Order: sequence, then C-alpha cells, then structure tokens
Amino acid sequence: MENHGHINIGNLALVSPLQAHGTVLPTAPENLGPRVLELSSILQTTLDVEAQLQLFGREIQRYLAIDGLVYSLPGSEQTVVYGTEASLRATYDLKLEDKTLGSLRVCRELPFAAKEIRSLENLLCALVYPLRNALSYKQAVELASRDPLTGVQNRMALSTSLTREVDLAHRQQLPLSVLVIDIDHFKRFNDEHGHAFGDDVLVAVSQTIANTVRRSDLLFRFGGEEFVVLASHTGEQGAMLLAERIRENIAALQTIRGRGIRVSVSVGVARLHDAEGANELFNRADKALYTAKHEGRNQSRLG
Repeated sequence: MENHGHINIGNLALVSPLQAHGTVLPTAPENLGPRVLELSSILQTTLDVEAQLQLFGREIQRYLAIDGLVYSLPGSEQTVVYGTEASLRATYDLKLEDKTLGSLRVCRELPFAAKEIRSLENLLCALVYPLRNALSYKQAVELASRDPLTGVQNRMALSTSLTREVDLAHRQQLPLSVLVIDIDHFKRFNDEHGHAFGDDVLVAVSQTIANTVRRSDLLFRFGGEEFVVLASHTGEQGAMLLAERIRENIAALQTIRGRGIRVSVSVGVARLHDAEGANELFNRADKALYTAKHEGRNQSRLG
C-alpha cells in the first residue's frame, strides 16, 4: 500500500500524481512550530545531500515510527537510502518554487494514521529548503569539475578521484588500473581543418571512450588531447583489454561532422602496486603512454 500526498505551503509544493489524503493550508515553515524549525536548523549544518537525508531520517524517528527512507535525486537514477524499505510507503515528489527536488518514499510495515501523515508532512517542510541548497551546491561542484567542451570530468576532478580510488583499492585489497589516452598527431586536425573541427574530434573521441568503458569506470579529460580512465576492480589483463577496445573503437571512426577522418590513439596502462601512491601510479601509466608513442603510436603499452 502506498500513500501519495499533496501539500501547498506558500511557494512550497510537495506533489504526487495520486492523492490519498488532503491538503495542508499555506504556512511558512518557521510558523509550523519549534520542532520543524529545529529540524531545519539541523539539516542546514551540511550541504551534502546524502548526509542531509541521513540526518533527516534519524531526526524524524524521534517523532514518528518509520523503518526507512528512499530519496531519488531529480533527473537521475541515483538514490539515497536510510534504514530499510518496507511494504507500506508514503511517497512525495518534492518541489520548491517550480524547482524539482526529487522524490521521497517514507517506509514502514504498519499503516500510517492520518495524524502521522500530518506530522510527516510538517516535518517535510523542514527538509525542502536545506535540500534545495544542497542540490544547488552539488550542481555547482559538478559543473566546476566538468570539462565544458566534452562534458566529461576534468583534471581537477581527476586529482581528487585518483587519490580516493587508490586509498579505497588499498583498503579493500582490490585491483585498480589507470589508462592514459592521447590522440595521435592531434595538431594536424587543427592545422588542416581549423580549431572548431579539432574540438569536434575531441568530443567524438571522448564519446567513444565513454561508450566503451564500464559504468563503474571514471573518465576524465586531463588536458589538451589527453584523457584518463580509472578502471576499478581491474587488473593488468582486464585493463589492457579495455585499452585495446578503446583504441579499436576510436580507429573505427570514419566520419566526424560529415567529414571523412582517420583517428588513432596511444594508450599507457598501469596497475596499482602494493603501498603505491596516486602520483606513482599515474606516472607509470604516463610513461607507458610515451613508450607507446615512441614505438610508433596507435598501440597500448603496459607500465
């Protein structure tokens, strides 16, 4: 069984397609009582969406018996789970000033009484403003870490992600590999066809790499015509197979923006060694790339 609600609170709306219970009259969150104001203050202590939802779930359990929450971020398949799911749910699509904030399912095994639904909806009023701020911050961070031309993550994001992935691989004793990919003779595209076409080549290559790697792999534009892939849970053999698939798929490109083209890449590969740091791992992959270029390009080499 699932409850769906509709609340209007000034310029705040929490809307679901079906309506099993009523409407709360417009009221500013700060006028909904000290409990809501206190909860809102607690949630504003972090701009991390996941931490905020964990705080919200923990705090509302002081007032309402629930088993868990499932929050779905707007425009994404990403979810944040607090506690455990259950067979009964009250579901809300969250909106504020026409801005979609995702949807929230509140779960438990026992039916919600009308009084509990009203209490839940009041508590939701404490969530939406901090959640909007957290989502705006998340978007700003993501934009700052994206390469504006290709849309993949940039060099700044690589530094943070590589350190994190190396630490995680060491803790979990799992393999991690780095691929450094460079477009061969890229300067000729700019010289012969102009910089706009050179940009088209960069976009086509980045899209080909993105379509070749696994969803768990991370892709970055390191700078210029160079890209980096972090392949988690991947040893030397798997990383070399991935490098060759990337190289072959890029070599298979025949046209870009309607113009016949031949593109090739060189790839350097390195697997994380025991007690090795992020810089050492990347440098070995980078040296392997230069070996591939020195030995004739359009090939993959293991460092």
